[in-house]
Amino acid sequence: MNELAILSLLISLIFAELFGLSPGGVIVPFYFALYIDDGTKVLATLITAVLSIAMVKFLSRFTILYGRRRFTMYIAAGILLKILFTYFYFGTSYMFFNLSLTIGYLVPGILGREMERQGIIKTGVCLFTVVLIISLVRLLIS
Repeated sequence: MNELAILSLLISLIFAELFGLSPGGVIVPFYFALYIDDGTKVLATLITAVLSIAMVKFLSRFTILYGRRRFTMYIAAGILLKILFTYFYFGTSYMFFNLSLTIGYLVPGILGREMERQGIIKTGVCLFTVVLIISLVRLLIS
């Protein structure tokens, strides 16, 4: 697990330096590589990230959001949407077993922020390219 984290960080950083595009930050591809076999979590995280963009854009019409405030709103929107999706998916059992529909608490917000900065398609393609590279290297190493 530690090796995968370090490998993911290095691959994400090298990819960003070579192509000038962020795969959703340097830590997001690591979490996607961990949950690559759970399509529901991956899809729910992507949907949550896109919806967090819509939420922040809507809120920015009524308040001044930039810098840290904007990033904080992305994280808050991601967490709120995660809780709502998980509750609607698992029902009240979420409260007792702490089940989760998305990947992590911060990942949807971080990914949403990167998607807003460089575009949803560009970020998505970069993210899945890096996750694919991480997965292939992981298979070659093990």
